[in-house]
Amino acid sequence: MTVNIVPFFSVVSPEGINNEILKEIEQEGVRIVESWTEVPSGEPVYLFIGTGGTENDVAKFLKSAKLDPPIIILSYDERNSLPASMEIRAYLEMKGVQAMIVHRPLAQLHSLLNRWSKYTLIEERLKKSKLGVIGEPSSWLIASGVDPIKVKERWGLEISKIPIEELTEKLPDRAGSNFEKHVNNFQSNANCQSVSDDEIAKAGIVAERVASISEDNKLDAVSVQCFTLLMDTGISGCFSLSYLNDIDNFVAGCEGDIPATFTMLLSKMLTGTPSFMANVASVDEDLNTAVFAHCTIPTGITEEYEITNHFETGLSVGVRGKLPLTEVTIVKVFGDDLSDYWVASGTIIDNLVNETGCRTQIRVAMDEPVDYFLEESLANHHIVVLGNYVQEFSEFFEFVNK
Repeated sequence: MTVNIVPFFSVVSPEGINNEILKEIEQEGVRIVESWTEVPSGEPVYLFIGTGGTENDVAKFLKSAKLDPPIIILSYDERNSLPASMEIRAYLEMKGVQAMIVHRPLAQLHSLLNRWSKYTLIEERLKKSKLGVIGEPSSWLIASGVDPIKVKERWGLEISKIPIEELTEKLPDRAGSNFEKHVNNFQSNANCQSVSDDEIAKAGIVAERVASISEDNKLDAVSVQCFTLLMDTGISGCFSLSYLNDIDNFVAGCEGDIPATFTMLLSKMLTGTPSFMANVASVDEDLNTAVFAHCTIPTGITEEYEITNHFETGLSVGVRGKLPLTEVTIVKVFGDDLSDYWVASGTIIDNLVNETGCRTQIRVAMDEPVDYFLEESLANHHIVVLGNYVQEFSEFFEFVNK
């Protein structure tokens, strides 16, 4: 998908100025068009006001163009672009047509269009994506349901339910030879292990089955009813999800939590890196810190990791990862149609080992008040991304909500 720009210049503009200005915003993913009829169906169209004196030209264009509101008007700080844009916006408002001005210097407008191009590609990828839940969302996720039809209407994302029996029944005695190398890498790269080789091998069997189910169902994201898996087989899904999250263009979430898994999918598309799905284990209002914890984490984002057991049950395999003390983004997408979101930045200040909590534990000094978690939180699970991507998430949602 391409960002389409319809430019408007006054007939009295100096010769060559049109091309000179357009070169400042042209780039891969941005198409300059003369008519909305040149735009493929479903692609976004924006009006670029190159000079003043173009108000009537825009009005005539919009009478014939079939553009859905809001009409986005791009202006910059030269050649009376903004004054003309303001007149156009007011004219459209008088006609009952929603419109907004996006104003930047040309260089910043170039950068913004580059990001918009990326966001349109992410929208297109989401429309073609499929999220599968193996089993059901865990029974305690009483606030985390979604409406698959509304999600499909909002994002184009397909949500597929897969019986837990496809995962738990008729498991082989060992993983296939091609998959065993992943298990061996997981084990050999660990800082230490406190569970048996046999438990790790069994975790590998489940990981191979989850990977196979995901491939057979052409999934881009999967979430597993982890506790039912563990109770039925004695094997946790912690290694499975850790392994799958380190694969490019794929994410795996815990407990059948669709909003959290969708957040991970969007996060990977925006940032290109795996993320950590976590419980908010505790907050300190005086210090404005929060502890995030879970029993699995993609090992690719850790400095080192231990192979231990699963916290609540003491069974099978869990992963205790040590993360770098760095800036992070905490994000969650939520709601019936996954249109609500919250995002904030912070800094990891400590890796914790607390035997009364999940295995991977980090303390984050938050840049927003931790009161959010107590008074407004979008349920429990939140997603931790290494690096500060608050602008990217905020700008993406501003873009898709236009």
